[in-house]
Amino acid sequence: MLGNLLDGRYQVLQVLGGGGFGQTYIAQDTHRPGSPRCVVKHLKPFTQNPEFLTTARRLFTSEAETLEKLGYHDQIPRLLAYFEENQEFFLVQEFIEGYSLKAELLPGRRWTEEQVVQLLQQILSILDFVHGHQVIHRDIKPDNIIRRQTDSKLVLIDFGAVKQIQTQLRTAITGHVETTIAIGTPGYMATEQGQGKPRPNSDIYSLGIIGIQALTGSHPRQLQEDPNTGEILWENQANVSPGLATVLSKMVLYHFKERYQSAAEVLEALRNLEINSDTEIENQFTQPPLSAIQLPQIFSSQNTQNTFEQPTASVLTPEQHKHLEDMLLGLVGPLAPTLLRKIAASANSYQEVIDNLTQHLAGEQKTEFEEKSRLILRQTTNKSQSQPKNSPQTSTPTISDSFVRKCEQELVNLIGPMGSFLVQKAIKSSPNITPLELVNLLSAQIPDSKKSLEFQQRLFC
Repeated sequence: MLGNLLDGRYQVLQVLGGGGFGQTYIAQDTHRPGSPRCVVKHLKPFTQNPEFLTTARRLFTSEAETLEKLGYHDQIPRLLAYFEENQEFFLVQEFIEGYSLKAELLPGRRWTEEQVVQLLQQILSILDFVHGHQVIHRDIKPDNIIRRQTDSKLVLIDFGAVKQIQTQLRTAITGHVETTIAIGTPGYMATEQGQGKPRPNSDIYSLGIIGIQALTGSHPRQLQEDPNTGEILWENQANVSPGLATVLSKMVLYHFKERYQSAAEVLEALRNLEINSDTEIENQFTQPPLSAIQLPQIFSSQNTQNTFEQPTASVLTPEQHKHLEDMLLGLVGPLAPTLLRKIAASANSYQEVIDNLTQHLAGEQKTEFEEKSRLILRQTTNKSQSQPKNSPQTSTPTISDSFVRKCEQELVNLIGPMGSFLVQKAIKSSPNITPLELVNLLSAQIPDSKKSLEFQQRLFC
């Protein structure tokens, strides 16, 4: 099949996979400038029976029309063409440049709550659109979620149109519904989907499993189930707030009737979660501290009232604020922006901000935060001092080739060959990224917190 020209236009470059009934290829469109790549899905009927081909043609056209409608969503690949050739059927879809979510879900690497919520919100918005067109994806898994290179948005791919046509054709041939045919991936597939009876909230189940995988750093196969109820036991493996834990657990309930019934319902629950988080922080600022991890005494109700009514300028530079917030997100979750804003508004120095923030951390988190905050101060101070007094400030200093090579070398030593790819991807995605931003971004890819800190120290010390 390699090198074949389909429909006189699409030249096959690579076979991605498939079986005797259907295959998927990467091809190039020879009729467009630059011959851009595309994805071709190939349905090969196993019989030339005229009645069967008529049924296949009808189902194929119907699926193509559905994919055409779905392609209007920015985060779903567009349908470029569909055609029949030699009584075989072909779908041509947009090729998404990027990498799958699987590359981000590293074993032992736990995402922050903020990252998980953003993932859920993006995919749920897509599913709300998809389900609104009476379509069930049926195979939500990390491999089918692509981080688009151009804008870092998540794109949902592989709607399994060919597999769904295959199932319907078997039904047409045998005269009865074959409920044993399940489209999906074990570990991410809800019970009813495994029985061949998927529902819209089967997709919600699969997405919930991905969220749990991100929070725990564990593959679904490693998660235990309650032997009596079939529910997934996962919360003891994650540092998660009760609110988000409740949402995720309801997404993956064993019985579909007990789960959220729509993507919109889950999105609403996540919005309420954000509102409750903000309220929780506000309440903490108006009460005296109760433990070492709560807010310090300086945020009594009187001080907080003054802060709200007469906001003071922050002692942090915008760059320092951004990097501290990014660090805190990984340690305390969605409360980080509000926490940092309140503390920075009342502090008289950078060090006072750090001292007050560390009161909310404990153990290794506290030590890690103190070390990284010193690196941020050193880097931003050196940058400020090296700027000529009479020259305009620039927020996007050029990263030297030697610095890039050093980043690649250190990251490869810590996480393997993927390190070089991650460095180049970060620079390509953000050409104006600063050295500090690059290092912070890359250090987040290192699962071991000690090695992550070591990576930063090697580059800035």
